[in-house]
Amino acid sequence: MHSPVGDVACPQSATECTLSRIDRVVEWHVRNDCLSELPSTSSFDTRTLLDSIPFCKLLASIRPAVPGPEIPLVTRVYEERFMRQCIGAHEKPCCMNNQCECMMISKSHPFVGVQFDIPNTEHGSNGMCVLCLRKITTLLFYRTIQKGITLNTQIQRHGNICNQPDEYHPSVMLICPPNGPVASMPLPIVAHQRNRYEVCLVHGVCYLKQLRVGMQDFP
Repeated sequence: MHSPVGDVACPQSATECTLSRIDRVVEWHVRNDCLSELPSTSSFDTRTLLDSIPFCKLLASIRPAVPGPEIPLVTRVYEERFMRQCIGAHEKPCCMNNQCECMMISKSHPFVGVQFDIPNTEHGSNGMCVLCLRKITTLLFYRTIQKGITLNTQIQRHGNICNQPDEYHPSVMLICPPNGPVASMPLPIVAHQRNRYEVCLVHGVCYLKQLRVGMQDFP
């Protein structure tokens, strides 16, 4: 299967090496390479999955012609408003469909999450839910920043607040080290881990409850 955006190698023309091109490459590989089959269990082999993502080399080679967009900080309360299935005709389901991470939390109550509306940004969530955004960012973090690969673009759509009352505890966050490529991931964000969620039914609607992630959970 060939990528609809052509060769994964970055063209020499700086105008072709745009953030929109990265978005298309990432979306294509997510849909066709690294998530081509549903996991058979609630756990997965991150090493195998990470090795199947060739676009990381593309991310390292691209030098955007313009600075990356400002990344908004999102509160825990705001995020949790979107940790559920669609409840209105105006809402859209996660673009990952039956491969959505919300499908993997509970075998008895799988569901497709609602698209996350990231505030104050033109780029949005690429049609993903909160959990799928967290998963992609976590994979990119461990494949690039932790491996010491130099990046020339941002790998996160939004950041989270930590170490404040009613917000996230620092131990559940991904934080770029000071000597790392801070411009690629300038803000902390919650790391994706499936055992930190449980599905709750409220009037027949599936909601996600986060477990052991808040400041109050760590005395």
